[in-house]
Amino acid sequence: MMNRRNFLGLGLGTLAVSMAPSTLSAINFRETKPKAFSAKKVDVAIKELFGTNATTAGNVELKAPDIAENGAVIPVTVSAKSGSTVAIFQDANPETTVAVFTVPKGGIIDYSVRIKMAKTGKVTAVVEDGGKLYSATKDVKVTIGGCGG
Repeated sequence: MMNRRNFLGLGLGTLAVSMAPSTLSAINFRETKPKAFSAKKVDVAIKELFGTNATTAGNVELKAPDIAENGAVIPVTVSAKSGSTVAIFQDANPETTVAVFTVPKGGIIDYSVRIKMAKTGKVTAVVEDGGKLYSATKDVKVTIGGCGG
């Protein structure tokens, strides 16, 4: 006869396994698209990553502060209704590509990160959705540089 504790433990374990994703995949963009990470200009980095730098404004929401007191920890949030790839760029540091995310099918795009900027510049978010690129850009004034400044 199975006691209640064993039954609950077995049931919860089975539930956890059944809810686990069956396939996980991640692309290491630093290996597959190294020129996107060494590019010195945002439009060049976008082209290296996506094959084109033609973006349409809209369908992407980018939140970042107007003024960052400390360039070492600037909060940035990117959200969109749908997409397959999300990339964040900035033009204040030598390497413009900050982060690239692959979005699982049906995934929710609402990513928050903290980035470093050495000086005042623009932050750009690009979302690839259905083969098209959508973007949003925000000017961020940095009062104290985050890269040793």
